[in-house]
Amino acid sequence: MNFRCVAAVLALCAAPPALAQDLDDSKDNIAGPYVPTPWVIVDEMLKLADVRAEDVVYDLGSGDGRLVITAAKRFGARGVGVELQTELVEMARTGAEREGVADRVKFVQGDLFETDIRSASVVMLYLLPRFVTRLVPRFRAELKAGTRIVSHDYPLAPWPPDKELAMDVPEKEMISGTSWTRLYYYVVPARVQGVWELILPKSLAGAPLVLQITQEPDAVGAFVRDGNDELSLRDLTVRGEQVRFGLLYKGHLMAFEGTVAGDAMTGEVRARDLRGSWTARRPLPR
Repeated sequence: MNFRCVAAVLALCAAPPALAQDLDDSKDNIAGPYVPTPWVIVDEMLKLADVRAEDVVYDLGSGDGRLVITAAKRFGARGVGVELQTELVEMARTGAEREGVADRVKFVQGDLFETDIRSASVVMLYLLPRFVTRLVPRFRAELKAGTRIVSHDYPLAPWPPDKELAMDVPEKEMISGTSWTRLYYYVVPARVQGVWELILPKSLAGAPLVLQITQEPDAVGAFVRDGNDELSLRDLTVRGEQVRFGLLYKGHLMAFEGTVAGDAMTGEVRARDLRGSWTARRPLPR
């Protein structure tokens, strides 16, 4: 994993004019100079992502490959490193052979903005802020619901993290001028934006309701339409494939929990002593 943060800025500021011009004219996806990520941070990133044997771990800007190699060796996961610099790809492949995990990991020489990442269940990155935010729409659109992401030092703005971890790493100070480190953890939510037909137990609603959801990286909101009436959902949250919300409807304060699977949602609804199943489906195209 590449140390692509303040070090990149410092390197550019210290560069002679000719080199600075070369960097300015270089391809827009070069995210900064390579410096290995400290091992303590590698450990904490893998721990925060809760890497397991069944995972496929992608490291975008994989450098010498230490993160995916460690994920494979320690947890039995499979891994893919994506790196633009050919010499680092070869270094990573040599490291995988040396550690006995070459059958579980691969390293791709290529553009991390173009590489297919849809098979990932975990994504790791340590990139400059403008590259991190540039990846947000792609993560939200292409990764499976429930995929975990850990970003080192820079958040996936404007997407709020599900967890944050702050730590002191003295060996970073000589590179970035500070030993303070932050890790940002995200779980990719199911894509729920659009119109749904919401069906409740007949004791709660005699006919289907219309559920309208809007979903952005920094907010999700919804309302239910019953004829000409519009009722806002309360505390709507979507985390991975899980969805929760509340609704006050005809005197009943209802609590919904459920699972999203493509164009269907199913779960349980509770209202005082009442309990039953609910479903929601996207209307078929006409």
